[in-house]
Amino acid sequence: MQHFGSDSSESMFVQASTAQAHTKIVEVHAFDHQLLRLKRALGVSADGEVAKALGMTKAAFSERKRRNAFPKDKLLALAGFRPELKLDTVHVMTGIPAATAMPESVKATMQQAVFEQLRQNLPVDEQLLLDGYRALDDQAKKRLLSQLISVWPPSSRDG
Repeated sequence: MQHFGSDSSESMFVQASTAQAHTKIVEVHAFDHQLLRLKRALGVSADGEVAKALGMTKAAFSERKRRNAFPKDKLLALAGFRPELKLDTVHVMTGIPAATAMPESVKATMQQAVFEQLRQNLPVDEQLLLDGYRALDDQAKKRLLSQLISVWPPSSRDG
């Protein structure tokens, strides 16, 4: 089997030989690679076992697979709720082991850049609140959060 493209792309094309010695080109989506890595990490072989581990029905998982929409949110939840599995979510999603993905300084720079991009998409009033909060010392942040919680919408406190 010969691969064309990279593991981190949306899809790639694979040249595969069939039993009749014909060659065909098939599209392999990122989902398929992510699923294979997750199966290896969980030590399972069936899609149904993956769906169960992710807290999904087989039908919901199959629909995600059909749409090539890997359930990253479910993967992150599984990793959080089941730390004993020691899932490397970065590796499952990208094929790059988290330990070798990038140095901490590069990661911090990238996180700051992502944060700034997200911040710029916020309304101006929310940008001001965020900037003001970040300028506070720890004690002032605790006081502000305490005040915020005390005026939280009653519907969310009354249960």
